[in-house]
Amino acid sequence: MRGPPGARPAPVLRFDFLVRIGYKTPPEGLLKDSTMAKNKRVAFYLDEEWLGAVTGLAGTFGVSAQEVIRRSLPDVAVSELFFRCKIFTPDLRWDEVADVGRAAICEHLRAAYMAGLKEHLARLDVSLESSADEVAAAKKRALDELQADTATPLEPQVARAQEDSVYLGVLYDAWKRAKAGQPGYTIAQVNIEKESDGSHAGQAWALLREGRIV
Repeated sequence: MRGPPGARPAPVLRFDFLVRIGYKTPPEGLLKDSTMAKNKRVAFYLDEEWLGAVTGLAGTFGVSAQEVIRRSLPDVAVSELFFRCKIFTPDLRWDEVADVGRAAICEHLRAAYMAGLKEHLARLDVSLESSADEVAAAKKRALDELQADTATPLEPQVARAQEDSVYLGVLYDAWKRAKAGQPGYTIAQVNIEKESDGSHAGQAWALLREGRIV
């Protein structure tokens, strides 16, 4: 940072403490990316339940459990910043920093869950303040209304909604929009294919949003 004309330049902190504590840095300098990056295999133990949870996470974006673990590790820039912080806070521990990250993740997920739950309940015309009995009654009412539509019976979709309450809310909301004539929502007959060989197995009524089956 430059000061006013004639002022002495501000002192620059040297980060050779990284070398003193055994932290390896590329010879080009701390602020440059190493052009000779190498991969190294690291093995460690993880209990079975934890590995199962990580494997489940991996399935959400099509990578291996090992890749999920790798992406969860702090990158080089974060590691360097941690050691810089230790200049001023020598007692700083990485587990303290990691706890901050875990707390932030939990808070983010909790907010996402509550937002999703609020939207789901709104589709069924109830809210977070509704009792369990009121939510159960709303689900039954939505299912009854869908099944009562015998002019355009949504049999395959209603069958799925009976097993999946979240899908029931999505289907019921889309059905009301279609009945109200809202653009983008239609009920039409579509071709049904056999799961085994993909051959044509007839037609059925289906609820569509923007031309795609809900």
